[in-house]
Parts: sequence; structure tokens; C-alpha cells
Amino acid sequence: MARLDAANTPDACDATLDSSCAESLKAPSSDSESVAHATDEIRHLKLGDGTEVSFVVSDVPDPVAVTFKQDIPRLNAMWDDTSPYWREESVLTIEGRPIPIVYWPHVYRYGKYSQWQGTKTNSPLQDIVTRYRQSTPEDFWKEFSVNGRAMKFTRIVDKLRRQRSISNDDVVARAHEEYGDAFNSLFSYRKGDEVHAMRNKSAIARRYQQLKKQ
Repeated sequence: MARLDAANTPDACDATLDSSCAESLKAPSSDSESVAHATDEIRHLKLGDGTEVSFVVSDVPDPVAVTFKQDIPRLNAMWDDTSPYWREESVLTIEGRPIPIVYWPHVYRYGKYSQWQGTKTNSPLQDIVTRYRQSTPEDFWKEFSVNGRAMKFTRIVDKLRRQRSISNDDVVARAHEEYGDAFNSLFSYRKGDEVHAMRNKSAIARRYQQLKKQ
């Protein structure tokens, strides 16, 4: 019986799905026996309040065609259920329970995965939510406005990506300087029986922050 517990929560492997964690979120094998087993097996998703939602693939609706381009506050409120912004509302529900966006990659891993792959937009959404929560809505729109008019969604995403890229470059350089010869062992991930050095700068930046919290 599969579980979405601490090892597969957004804190451990967030929705940006870089190469080091995307492997763990791949859909089950496509051979008929494996697919049938994956379809029938009961899955368990533990929500932020400790509630456990049990489901099979047939309980999961098709990926929802939803856009937040005109409603970033709604995106912020629907993103996760472990922050004070959560309003217990989501366009994705399972057994009557609203499922925050941050869990969607894990839910769709077990069914409708190809459809999810074609519609997933979590990475830029996460960038926006993270920045939106760093200050006040007023400060957010002050930064992302031109001549008093709010930037278009795509321009906001592009600007945030540039900022994150610069920040990640700084963190990677700092990590190499601080950890020296130990860098490759500390910044690595396992794929099957092999251990690989991290190359994705976002993944390295997250690991660096985790090490600093220890």
C-alpha cells in the first residue's frame, strides 16, 4: 500500500520537479499488469491538518484547466494547507476534500499522469506564491508594475525566474566555497543504486538551505 508521507511531501520534493526529484514522481510502469495494479491500489494522502485522504485512480478527476493569471490572491489561497492563507477551497477535490495545488503532482502520479504532464504549471506558480508571501500584496504590486499598471502574468514569471537564477548562482558559489571537497557528497542524490552529484542549481540551493537548518 503506497503512502504519500514525509519522504514524498512538498517539503522533501517540491513542485518544481527538478531532475533529482522528478525521478521519484514518475508514473508507474506502463505494462498492463502494473497499470492495473496501480489503478486498483488504494493511495493515501496526508493533508496539512493531519487528515488522511484515501483514494484510487478513479476518484481523481482529470487535471483541471484553471488559470490564475488574473487572480494571484486566489492562487495564494489555494496553494497549500499549511499556511494561514489556506481557505479550504480548491478546484481539485477528492472524496469531497479540497486538495491544495502543492499536492497535485503527487496525486496525478498515480493516474492521468500524461494529461498532468501536458498541463502542469507548478514551477512558475510556486515562484509567484513565494514572492507574494515575502511581503505585502501592496509591495508585490509595487515591484511588478510599470507606470502604475500591473505587469502581465508572463512578465512577472520571467522577472522572478531571472531573480531566482541570480540567487541560485550566488548560493551555488557559496556552497562550493563553504563545503569544498565535501560538496559532491553533500549535494548528491540517489537514482536506483547509483549516487549522482547534483547539477540543478535550484536543487543545490534547496539542499543548501536544508543543511543550514540542521
